[in-house]
Amino acid sequence: MTLDIVECETCQLVQLGEAPPPEALVPTVPWIRYREPEGHLDALVEQLVGLRPHARRALGTGPFEQPLLTRLAGKGLDVAALDLDASGGPGRYPYLETWQAQLNAAHLSAQPVPPGTFDIVSCRYLIEHTSEPVAALQALRQLLNPDALLVIEVPDSSKFLAARDYCFLWEEHSCYFVADTLHSLAESSGYRVLTLLRYPGTLEDALVAVLTPADAPIPAAAPRGPSSLFQAYRDNFAPARAQLRSKLASLAGPERDRIALFGIGHHAIMFANAFGVADLIALAVDDDADKRGFFPPGFRVPVVGSERLLADQRITTCLFAVAPHIEGRVRDKLAPLAARGVAFHSIYAALDNAITKDLA
Repeated sequence: MTLDIVECETCQLVQLGEAPPPEALVPTVPWIRYREPEGHLDALVEQLVGLRPHARRALGTGPFEQPLLTRLAGKGLDVAALDLDASGGPGRYPYLETWQAQLNAAHLSAQPVPPGTFDIVSCRYLIEHTSEPVAALQALRQLLNPDALLVIEVPDSSKFLAARDYCFLWEEHSCYFVADTLHSLAESSGYRVLTLLRYPGTLEDALVAVLTPADAPIPAAAPRGPSSLFQAYRDNFAPARAQLRSKLASLAGPERDRIALFGIGHHAIMFANAFGVADLIALAVDDDADKRGFFPPGFRVPVVGSERLLADQRITTCLFAVAPHIEGRVRDKLAPLAARGVAFHSIYAALDNAITKDLA
């Protein structure tokens, strides 16, 4: 299946042209797990309690709710979580692709939680995974009392779109929200937006919509037409891909044995495949023991540890696919490479040391 990113010219939501079926995305290893930001949750809880000081019951609807529920419990609320059935067959380990598919009226009606009794319902980092976000938000309404808060948290896509960073595309992210499109989704789904909160991150912000059921239908907004943000992102891809391929081919040398990529996660895999440079990577490096020996999709080499990188005298360029807040620790670990003149670059276009700097 081709990964095709398009924009709705009515509401400007950036989304997959065709979302893969959930069963196509089910992990075949048990250790794939994601972490979502938590540093802002104390501030978010203060916002929620301020809006509903008499709230007594809260419900989490996804796999990333416990840090928020723990904080709400500390404020005296009774908290509960939906039972996320993630059982799979042999060699199949369902995760987000399965949980997002359960955000529908039929599944939520079958949950052993009393409908319509919760004062706060949270859904963090699931809505961007569903190909039917309006239906998902409408289904969640049955869990709310008439004056309740629905908390929707998603990654904000505006930074990576503006930076023209293509490694942030995910085959399991059906939707790529910015503030305006999250606001539009809420109103289209029958909610009033009480507040829209942004919590800054280096590469992407956390975007939180705090909603309450609308008393009456909200008039549909007029079609907005294409956005300049997405048009520039789309139009830049082909020339940037060609220029980066040429740049890395030169750095790789005739034997394609001079480039290492450190940090083999989703961003690294998307970077290598979206830009068509996986064949130029001589070492795929990660110190997570679970990843050792696996061939990342599209790569010609398996994952090895940093000891292999430190010992390989051929490497002259090391690309970082690690979060900015840990890049310093990685640089310290790889100090012997810098001492012998190896160049370090990040794959993230927004960073000052990005390998994509000065491309179209």
